[in-house]
Amino acid sequence: MADLSIVFAGIKAPNPFWLASAPPTDKAYNVVRAFEAGWGGVVWKTLGEDPAAVNVSSRYSAHYGANRTVQGINNIELITDRSLEINLREITQVKKDWPDRALIVSLMVPCVEESWKFILPLVEATGADGIELNFGCPHGMPERGMGAAVGQVPEYVEMVTRWCKTHCSLPVIVKLTPNITDIRQSARAAHRGGADAVSLINTINSITSVDLDRMVAHPIVGDQSTHGGYCGSAVKPIALNMVAEIARDPETRGLPICGIGGIGNLGAAAEVIALGGGAGGVGTAAVLHGFLVVEGMKDGRARWVDQPGCQ
Repeated sequence: MADLSIVFAGIKAPNPFWLASAPPTDKAYNVVRAFEAGWGGVVWKTLGEDPAAVNVSSRYSAHYGANRTVQGINNIELITDRSLEINLREITQVKKDWPDRALIVSLMVPCVEESWKFILPLVEATGADGIELNFGCPHGMPERGMGAAVGQVPEYVEMVTRWCKTHCSLPVIVKLTPNITDIRQSARAAHRGGADAVSLINTINSITSVDLDRMVAHPIVGDQSTHGGYCGSAVKPIALNMVAEIARDPETRGLPICGIGGIGNLGAAAEVIALGGGAGGVGTAAVLHGFLVVEGMKDGRARWVDQPGCQ
């Protein structure tokens, strides 16, 4: 059987199929289940400062195609709603128990150097393999200078990336927002700031549908709602284009790319790799179909690599 192991931005993993930062990576129980299923790595759901965020119970809606097939999911989920201490303790134990798997920690704190200087050593002490800067969430507390509020300003991307490279020795992966005119500008800024890699795309600003009886957009929380982040197979064409834009840009050529957005099978993962990606992040497919979706991806990749003449 083919060797599927990779080294991405200095991070070793037994295969290139990683779970993206999302509800399936929000706690040790889920991450361990993912590793048992065969995922090569995970990006732990975004950590932030205490007190933890408060999520609502109704935070997802879907856009359907024929026969009620889910084309995409809209979410208004915030970052972790568990304390920093609990997350750090669980990350430490999971990495100790699964040393061969890639474990990246997603981070989102205010756009203040002291906030990053505080949290980075705590994460590094867990033994995690790297950090991912969440500069993409389109609804994640922009009033505090977080998420896409940073990712949409290249100067901020460069500045915060440089802070992280200054105060942390782990590989730094910058997660980019697609809610911008030219994705290359953000990638270039991350590269100038010293990023070891970029990941993309994060979710796209969206409203999937409106309840016309109540005149409230889905998902409905009480009698209110808001725009959310769109993900799933429907965003794959946008993700592929943005991965390709960065891969062929002379100013970011050679910068490792983790492709995210609509990857739910081997074909989509192969497309990401063909366009310049070094790893593939999966989120929505694991939500819809479970962790075992990785089995087909691994098996298919191994068969592909085993073909005569394939490197």
